[in-house]
Amino acid sequence: MKKVFLALAFAAGTFFANAAPQNVSLDKLPKNSQELLQQDFSKEAVKDIQMDRESSWDKYTVHFTSGNMISFEGGSGDWSKIDMKVGSVPASLVPVKINSNVKNNYPGNQIKMIAKTNDGYQVKLSSGVDVYYDKDGNIAGATR
Repeated sequence: MKKVFLALAFAAGTFFANAAPQNVSLDKLPKNSQELLQQDFSKEAVKDIQMDRESSWDKYTVHFTSGNMISFEGGSGDWSKIDMKVGSVPASLVPVKINSNVKNNYPGNQIKMIAKTNDGYQVKLSSGVDVYYDKDGNIAGATR
């Protein structure tokens, strides 16, 4: 019984050790993720890049020294979340319809965070309002 318990404890420890995020270098990111960083975040200094192994995919999170952060899906290399502590989300990364909606309906606000969700997008504005959009960029709701 003691041997079975030790084997299970070792297996669990190995699983959790492999599940913890690991620091990786920039060249480990998918090519299109690297290109996006060069194009839209070239003035940012990278603090670290973490790879988090999920069940069947990898997720990369780039932390900048400014406190800003961007996450990428490992398979596609597409961004999944951009969180800006300093400045706003680059307009080139926000769907055009969402950018227009924010400018027209929330004047004077910056987009501080955008995340892709199963249903579309979640956007956090500088005023603290969260706005939800469907996959086509149509407004689906807002909360404070």
